Amino acid sequence: MGAIGLAAFAGCLGDRATSADDGNGSNDGEESHDDGSEEDSGSNSDTDAVAVVDAYFEAAAAEDTDALADIIHSSSPLHPTSWEEDGWEFSGGGDTEAYDTEVVTTDGSTEQILELESAEFWFQETDLEETIGGADIALVDVNSDGSDADDPERWVLVMADDEWQVFFRGVVGDTPEDPEEAFEEPIEDEANDVVAEIDWEFEQAGAGGQTNDTEWARVVLTDSPGIEADTVRIESTIAGTELEFYTERTGEMSTTWADSWGAVELNPDGDQIVVTAIHDGTEEIVHREHYLPEDDD
Repeated sequence: MGAIGLAAFAGCLGDRATSADDGNGSNDGEESHDDGSEEDSGSNSDTDAVAVVDAYFEAAAAEDTDALADIIHSSSPLHPTSWEEDGWEFSGGGDTEAYDTEVVTTDGSTEQILELESAEFWFQETDLEETIGGADIALVDVNSDGSDADDPERWVLVMADDEWQVFFRGVVGDTPEDPEEAFEEPIEDEANDVVAEIDWEFEQAGAGGQTNDTEWARVVLTDSPGIEADTVRIESTIAGTELEFYTERTGEMSTTWADSWGAVELNPDGDQIVVTAIHDGTEEIVHREHYLPEDDD
């Protein structure tokens, strides 16, 4: 089985973790990280929340799962113990990027957690009020350098033992009323250089092995690649889920995206799956296919 980043869950596989180098604070709680210093960006609570995000990225870049285990809440689906027990290998090292953070609130609610994409799936059998136990909740928006500033990733931090801990990561839901308006022209991987098939009838098992009503598609990657790629990214662009599979070698250990598969959540009103091959930093969309609920195929 391929490597998986701790950022990767509910279709968000592959760590987009960036490492902090600098924090240039502002009175509105936003910080930019690019060269190693840190300033107070407001209240101590705000600053502490940003420091936890920084620590997460540093630990992920170093592939330090022990440090991540200390940073991540024990009840979080991101906690490395739960992934390692299922046989996944953490992979978060590599080049780092700059990123900005903005503390949205340090007085968040469980309702705001459930508004994030994929949260309903991960917590469908969880009573968040009971799990979190009335603890303080912080919401921090993280925007990687070069990404769409209007579409940051929202991090949920929960107070435990008087310290903020990472609990969840997701994108604020902004599904268009008509998903087809966001569709782009289909692209078919006719030679199956990367994509072997897409199973639109796939049912993802939830906690305890039970299935749920969420729509899923399983994307199977070829076992005989026709192009060179360091990374293959699979996305459902409307539901906003993402998977990444890597080809890399570290000492005697190696991983490959070939002959792997991943399941992405679909927006039940329509979605599009995009598969992108990345090699030496160059991205190429090799397959784009639409999902419409009324389609028989």
